Amino acid sequence: MTKIKTAVTAPIVKKYLKEMEQYCDIKIGGYAVTGTYMPEDELINFLEGMEILVIEFEGVTRKVIENSRSLRLIICVRGNPVNVDAEAAAEKGIPVVYTPGRNANSVAEYIVSSMISVSRHLGRANHEIKNGRYIDKETDDVFEYTGDDDVLWLMNAEDSPYQEYRGIEISGRTMGFIGLGAVGIRTVELLSGFGMQFFAYDPYCPPDTADKYHAELLPMNEVFARSEFIAVCCKATPETTGMIGSEQFALMRKDSYFINAARASIVRQKDLVEALEKKKIAGAVLDVFWREPLPENHPLLKMPNVLITPHIAGASSDVTACQSRMAAEDLGNYARGRPLLRVFKRR
Repeated sequence: MTKIKTAVTAPIVKKYLKEMEQYCDIKIGGYAVTGTYMPEDELINFLEGMEILVIEFEGVTRKVIENSRSLRLIICVRGNPVNVDAEAAAEKGIPVVYTPGRNANSVAEYIVSSMISVSRHLGRANHEIKNGRYIDKETDDVFEYTGDDDVLWLMNAEDSPYQEYRGIEISGRTMGFIGLGAVGIRTVELLSGFGMQFFAYDPYCPPDTADKYHAELLPMNEVFARSEFIAVCCKATPETTGMIGSEQFALMRKDSYFINAARASIVRQKDLVEALEKKKIAGAVLDVFWREPLPENHPLLKMPNVLITPHIAGASSDVTACQSRMAAEDLGNYARGRPLLRVFKRR
């Protein structure tokens, strides 16, 4: 069997790379080797004579597609192949395969852990202790044990941490989802043991699916009004861009928390900052931003009620294994002439 010439710039774990090698003559480069994106002209040269491209981050532009005459299949190992010009690919009859839900568990675990962290002030407490607050003077023996079984951390201090960081438990609370796709559903599964009530806004979610996961489908504004925690779990599309702003934040309870590990463009930036500054809501967890990295003078960096992480919700090593499995499966389908399972369709 003549092996299919395949260009790979996405990280693929060895187990699934070996599967691909059964059908493919593989050339690896770009991000998979250097950790940096391959420029447009370099990618065009790299694709000379290649039938399949397996990619994660490099931009597959119209120019790349129109100048890659042997290309017949693009596999983008992302949950939304935004770096591929799907329209140009469709014009050339090139299917774009993607890996929906590849990081759903990783992002869901991030949401659950961040809910506990922000509502119990864990990040702020850790930061302030390591920066000198509530710290005692130096001692000759840091391993000395006082012998007291009831050791309390400055319990009698005027600004006792026991009072300063007193938060709320998430058990029995209400949780709202903006988008009930793979991430939202997995988050519901992980939170099911906390006895929470779930609401969701998702015009594309079948009612049967919502019922299966005990989530009540509601209009978006009602989800904001009834939820103590709100998680944005939808994709960034022309339809969702800027759809969350002052109107929604005004509906939220003052003791509620807003979580965004999806895309910043879904939220109107100034409206969120104002809601936090004026304490219209209790706090926020933000993993995605309108400009990354954040500029050092951004007001969000100075807000004690905001937990900020640098776009890492989907950054687990298990995600690479998941995307590799899905890519290898559809590559095998293509090689055998079988239907592709995960062809991207533009809405």
